[in-house]
Amino acid sequence: MDRKIAWMTLCLGCLCMLGPLGTDMNVGALPMIGKDLGASGSSMQLSVTSYFLGFTLGQLFYGPLSDRTGRKPMIYLALGIFAASSVGCCFSTSATQLIAWRFVQGLGGSIGMVMGAAIIRDLYTGVIAAKLMSVVVMIFGLAPIVAPLVGSLILKIASWQTIFAVLGILAVLVFALIHLKLPETRLPSLRAQSRPSAALKLYARFLVSRNFIPYAGTQSLVQGGFFAYVAGSPFVLIKTYGLSPLMYSLLFGINAVGLAMGSHLIAYLSARFGAETVVKGATLFYAGSALLLALLEVSGLSGLWVLCILLFVIITALGGIMPACNTLTMEAHGADPGSAAALMGGLGFGVGALGSAMIGAFKGTGALPMLSIIAAFGILAALVANLSFSGRSQREGEDPSPCGQAL
Repeated sequence: MDRKIAWMTLCLGCLCMLGPLGTDMNVGALPMIGKDLGASGSSMQLSVTSYFLGFTLGQLFYGPLSDRTGRKPMIYLALGIFAASSVGCCFSTSATQLIAWRFVQGLGGSIGMVMGAAIIRDLYTGVIAAKLMSVVVMIFGLAPIVAPLVGSLILKIASWQTIFAVLGILAVLVFALIHLKLPETRLPSLRAQSRPSAALKLYARFLVSRNFIPYAGTQSLVQGGFFAYVAGSPFVLIKTYGLSPLMYSLLFGINAVGLAMGSHLIAYLSARFGAETVVKGATLFYAGSALLLALLEVSGLSGLWVLCILLFVIITALGGIMPACNTLTMEAHGADPGSAAALMGGLGFGVGALGSAMIGAFKGTGALPMLSIIAAFGILAALVANLSFSGRSQREGEDPSPCGQAL
């Protein structure tokens, strides 16, 4: 890989990792945080939901503005917000304060995937874009592997507030890396043509486009199931099955390995069979595994090992669906990549917030609510993909060559 492309991939990977680090470093600490703040489990799950809501709104804001201002100014702004809100989380003395700061932290953390998708689309389309996006998602997948373990180790020697302090420091380090190694990729001529005020019209057009909503909708639905897992699994595995925060973090990390494996596999299969075909099959696999797990739980045949194995299968399928849908969406909207990435990300995290909020509505009912929600989102995603995809992995007018200035 060219050295400059390698630096770009590293920068985007670190930027994308920061968002999930904001969730995954403290997932094992949620029961402890709730106890320390005198808050219920549902309140702690609401802190996850507020983070996802911030993620949703932030992407809708950054995408169109970055088309006009360039990518790096928006990255700098978001990283500053993330660092400041991490400090706010450190000094929270009630669940209400934590929920509010987590929302602001989500606004800052949302910059990663929307800028990653837009920057790659600034430069490349076709197979090259798919490969780069898969690499970024693989790096993105490292966050859930490392973050819970780091969070658990921090809890061994310090308080949960230290986790948020570390997140603030990481934001500063990523800021420095981006400033030194990532060039501006949005061409001045394209910036001059962009109008952020037209974002609402663009969003409306995207939402009725057959080259947008089937792909973005499929990705959003599988994300809804994934965030239901993120919000519900700490309480299912720690409270219901009695795992320690460290053991939970290890299992969470193993599933993140599956996320990275799925991303790598989808790039290989898409080159051979076409991205649309592979996504259709992956959504069926995702939905079938989730439905099987829910039925086993209802019948009483499920247990810790069955739960862990099938969750790994589900997350692996998800790791393939997300980058493929991302690439399919972005390649159809190269003229406005920031806005397209923003709406796609906003939809994904909006549905994700819904999934985590649905988890928070259930109290003390074991694993079944989480598994039912995951299965429902999986079935809907499979229906959307298999009934609405056009059957063309390469659309008319797609240019497989680089579409911006060379790095």
